[in-house]
This record gives sequence, C-alpha cells and structure tokens, in this order.
Amino acid sequence: MRAHLRFLILDDFDPDTGDLSLRVAFQPGPEPGLELLRLHLALGRAGSSLELLSRELRLHLQMPVPPLWEQGLKTIVHAIEEDLGAPEGRNTLRYLWVRTQLLHPADASRSTPNHPVPRQVDILRDWAHRLDQEGQSVRAAEILDRLLLLAPKDVTSLAYLSSFFRSQGMAEEMAAVSERWIKAEPDRVEARLRHGEALLRLGRAQEARAAFEAVLKVQSFHLLAHLGMAQALSLLGGNPFPHLDAAQELDPAAAASVLRESFDYRLLAPPLGDRDHAMEDLPGLLGISGAEVQDYHQFLGLPASGSEGVVHESELARWVGVMNRYALLPSGLHWSAPTPRHLPELA
Repeated sequence: MRAHLRFLILDDFDPDTGDLSLRVAFQPGPEPGLELLRLHLALGRAGSSLELLSRELRLHLQMPVPPLWEQGLKTIVHAIEEDLGAPEGRNTLRYLWVRTQLLHPADASRSTPNHPVPRQVDILRDWAHRLDQEGQSVRAAEILDRLLLLAPKDVTSLAYLSSFFRSQGMAEEMAAVSERWIKAEPDRVEARLRHGEALLRLGRAQEARAAFEAVLKVQSFHLLAHLGMAQALSLLGGNPFPHLDAAQELDPAAAASVLRESFDYRLLAPPLGDRDHAMEDLPGLLGISGAEVQDYHQFLGLPASGSEGVVHESELARWVGVMNRYALLPSGLHWSAPTPRHLPELA
C-alpha cells in the first residue's frame, strides 16, 4: 500500500549556515504508526530551496510535494529571508516561530502558516490530541512542547507534558515543566504533586518535602501527599511513620502497594558510624532464608548498595520497621539493630 503523508513540521533554522531543518511524518502502510524523513533545506543559495524536499519525496515515497506544503514553506522561507535582510537582522523570536510551524498535506485549516497565534495554538493542540488518541504520545508531547513557545502558560499542555515525562522516567524534564505549571496555576494540587515527585526522583528531598507540605496545607487528607512526605522524610533520615500511618488509614491497599513496590528505603546521608552488613549475613540477622533475602531485595525494596550488596544498618532498620509495622511480610521479622562497636563522637 502507498505511504500516506501526515504532516511536515519545522524543527529549526540556523542563520549561520542557512539550513532550515524539517521532518516529514508519514504512515508507511495500513497499520498505525509514523515514520519520519529528516531534511535540511539550504536557503539563500542558487536553485530552489525546495528541490531537496521534492527529490526526497519522489525517491522515498513516490509522490510530489503537496501544493499546500510548497505554499506554506515559501511563506516561511520568505519570512526568514525578510528578517535576515532587515537592518537589525537575526531576530531570535523569528527562529522560535519557525519551530512552531506545522503543515498538513491537504487541509489549510490544519496548517499553522497564515493563521493568527491563537488559531495556531488551537491547530497544534488538535494535532497533539489526535496523535495521543492514536497512541503516538511521543509525537503529541513534541507538538505540545512547540505549542508552549506560542502559549507558555497553556496549562493543558503543561499537565500533559508533566504526565508524559513522568511515564518516560524523565525526572529533570518533569521537574522543569511542573515548575512552570505551578507558576501558571499556583493553586493546582496536581502540579505540586508532580513537582514533588520529580524532585524526589532527582534526590532533592528537602525541596520535595516543601512541595508536599504545600499540598497538605490545603488538603490535609491527601493520600499521595502523605506518601510523598513520608518518602521525603525517610530519605532525609527523618520520621516517616506519622505520614505513613495517615496514608494507611486513608487507603490501606494503596499505602501497602507503594511500600512494597516503589518506596525507597535508602538514606541520602547515612549517619556517621553506621554499620554495614553483607547480604550473606542477613539470614542470620533476620531469621529468614537466603532465598527470602534475595526475594525481599528484588521485590520488596530491601536496600542494598554496591556490587557486593552491602546493606547499611540504618537503612535496614528502617526497612524492617516498615515491614513489621504494616505487616507487609507473611510473618514479622524478629530483629533489632545491634549495638554499634563504638560511638563516633568518642572515637
């Protein structure tokens, strides 16, 4: 089956080289999915700047340049060349504008050139929605990122990108976009939760604590905020149990699931004089089998670090305390931390 053109999106313009970067998105067959053809058009040189696009479409897709693409690209190229020829020249805002332009192969109402900015925002949002519905979340997020160049405080896009970066494990990007979301909607609880979660993933527990505190000031019975606060306090070496108790009371199943599957029992700064235990010593300390130790490490968050699996006693004590307090194991662990060999302040 012949390929189906979906859209052409502009990526960038380099005024030093005159290269206009773009991508052609096409559907290669009847099955859902997109493939991309990346091109760099050379502006300001002899010959048509669209010749490369024409040649590549004929070579790879056996089709000519759609008239709407030709018209739209000529509009964009004219705007760039007009800007370069102006007395001040090189307007960086113009180059940002280039990155927001998207062309439909046959429908001018779904192409951004020649529309006012509010309408361009709507067009990009519609494209992102359609792509998301098709399961193309990466492409949808990319288009919403372009949309934010035109509408920096568009909260719908900020919310979508925050969830997208969360699902992709992109903590730095999630922290940045959720911070923008908070500035756009200071009272939005979800924005602060996303920001706190991203900060936790980045190891910025003190800042995460402040984000969750802000949520609890307005919603004192918020399950995720209590779990987030417990995690931040635990990483900082504080007492997470009041917040874990609150979460347990609000939703026992959800709290237990987090404590089993995703809670981080490490300390960002283990105390001075903390003892270390090898993994092979844990069966004797905990009264369980070696196979159980491996299972608990792999599936229940038993904290170990280093290639040899050394367990810090302070972290082990926290893990055992949580497991016993909330009955997360088939039977309780009969163990308490051994007395340190020496007190560090007297060493």
